[in-house]
Amino acid sequence: MLSIIREHADSWMIKAILWLIIFAFVGTIFYSWGMGGSASSGGGVIATVNGQKILQAEYERNFNNLVNFYRQQFSNQFSNDMIKKLDLKNQTLQGLIQKKILLIEANKQNIQVSNEEVISHIKNLPRFQNDKKFSEAAYRNYIKFQRLTPGEFEESQRELLLLEKLEKLFRTHSKATKPEILKEFRNQKDKIKLEYVRFSNDHFTSETKITDQTLKEFFQVNKTQFEIPPQIRVKFIKVQSKDYESQIEPRDEDIQDHYQTKIADFQVKKKYKASHILINIKSSEVEGDLPEDEKRKQADKKAQIKSNEILEKLKKGADFGEIAKKHSDDPASGSNGGSLGEFSKGTMVSAFEKALDNLRPGEISKPILSRFGYHIIKLENVEEKRLKPLDEVKGEIIQNLKEIKARQRVKRIIKRIHMAAQQDGNLDKAAADHQLKTTETTFFSKNNHNIPEIGNQPEFFNTAFILEKNKVGEPIITPEVSYILKVIEEKPKYIPELREVQEKVKNALAESNNKTATLKKFEELKESLKGNKDLGKVAKRYGLSKRNTPFFSKAESIPGIGNIKQIKENSFAMKLGEFGFAQFRDRFYLYKLVDIEKSGAPNPEEIKQITEKIKTEKKRQAFQEWIDNLKAGTEILVNKNLL
Repeated sequence: MLSIIREHADSWMIKAILWLIIFAFVGTIFYSWGMGGSASSGGGVIATVNGQKILQAEYERNFNNLVNFYRQQFSNQFSNDMIKKLDLKNQTLQGLIQKKILLIEANKQNIQVSNEEVISHIKNLPRFQNDKKFSEAAYRNYIKFQRLTPGEFEESQRELLLLEKLEKLFRTHSKATKPEILKEFRNQKDKIKLEYVRFSNDHFTSETKITDQTLKEFFQVNKTQFEIPPQIRVKFIKVQSKDYESQIEPRDEDIQDHYQTKIADFQVKKKYKASHILINIKSSEVEGDLPEDEKRKQADKKAQIKSNEILEKLKKGADFGEIAKKHSDDPASGSNGGSLGEFSKGTMVSAFEKALDNLRPGEISKPILSRFGYHIIKLENVEEKRLKPLDEVKGEIIQNLKEIKARQRVKRIIKRIHMAAQQDGNLDKAAADHQLKTTETTFFSKNNHNIPEIGNQPEFFNTAFILEKNKVGEPIITPEVSYILKVIEEKPKYIPELREVQEKVKNALAESNNKTATLKKFEELKESLKGNKDLGKVAKRYGLSKRNTPFFSKAESIPGIGNIKQIKENSFAMKLGEFGFAQFRDRFYLYKLVDIEKSGAPNPEEIKQITEKIKTEKKRQAFQEWIDNLKAGTEILVNKNLL
């Protein structure tokens, strides 16, 4: 999956994702993922826009949420390499700068959002709906999870509404000309196929031997590549709220009060245990040269007939689980006899749940149509919604209160320690007065700060690198752990001796030699194809494999290659049998045009869709140009030390 992101990093899809995540006025993404919002406290000033501050805490929250979004999408394939490839740090900062510019412009235009508008907007957000009604519990849980105060979240939504109003005010009327429509239609419908070979720019191993002399010469030319950045050593106090939980015993009245205040959290939704057989015949499975609409109708009819035939078998005593294994088009549940396990009300699509509510345990439904196909549902068990009594959740409440009160105690302790340490700079004494100890780190840099006792705490390291030596920093307070630190030693950047980084230099030289060897092979391959038009045979001689793309259009990313403009433009300009060559980023490509599929003329529905697409894109481009013009006249100062 990571390779897909790398290959398609220039595609409209990836750019659209980044645009939606970063650009504040596209609101639904922000309140769904917690990307938006202004920061009212914490950290230094990472940038100013016409004197208005973008705080470090706001930047960190947006950056971390952006990283978490990609981490969730790509799981264990996510890496720091992806952060660099997509330039997420800069994307985050540029998005916040653009948002600030737009908010300044909204203020100039005297655009305002009332409290009533903010309240109405929040109450209607789908995230906070429960049975089509605003859920106070869902709202509180969300802002708690995002580590926001109600004021911070509500201010972020006010900003969102301001930006939406500004965008509507700017919205321009645009047209799509006939040549533009025809060009876009051909971009979508004209298709080609390629044969291709690709390999990394260090694919071939160099036979050049690395000697002491070549190593020295390479190091001399590339010294700055191995520069050791500035390093610091820090003394710090670490206070964890969990260490104080055992000292706290909540009172009965606090427990009762918490239960009443959070009573919505103890509502248990209605639960079902069910199985299903899904029948979904795709239009592509319908044979014959028919219009797509007709194929869809026939596919639906076949699915309906098949689901009714299966229902008849079940009525005659066929085993539900065996039928599901054999016939269900839901591979996940089908292999498990159709079992969906236990799930809460609101999990499934409405048609599915409506059918469940009309069944008794053990009963089987008639075929139910949803956007996924036809479902035959078997209800196995149902638990009605209920309110958990206090006795059932008392332990959970006690633990919650311990955590809350422990965090409050840590805040008081850390502030007292900070006041004491600021007076004389003696962090050890301030810690000892509260039965705590200081810890000293080894040297670390901005790029390399793997300190196990700190872990992933960006604010700790950001604070460390803006502190003056021997100055006590402001308290760093998080829900789990808090710190006070001071820098006790500094090392300036320096160029190391070769012996200190010999292995690293050797690896870099080997990689450089491999790239030189690979470039030479690439040129040899190009020459070979002048005399032999069989790409597969030529590639095989070099230990490479030929691949084939399916048909693709200009509007699509090239399957297996990516959205590389240079290759795409050249491919659609070539004649059948011609070759193309490209080097893009860290890969080489050789490709041959093997088939062409020309489009006809667009029908009225296609003209309508393409017209809307062109108009939308023109509006987006015009809006971005307007933002760029505003940005050109804006004083933007960035503190790169905090990035």
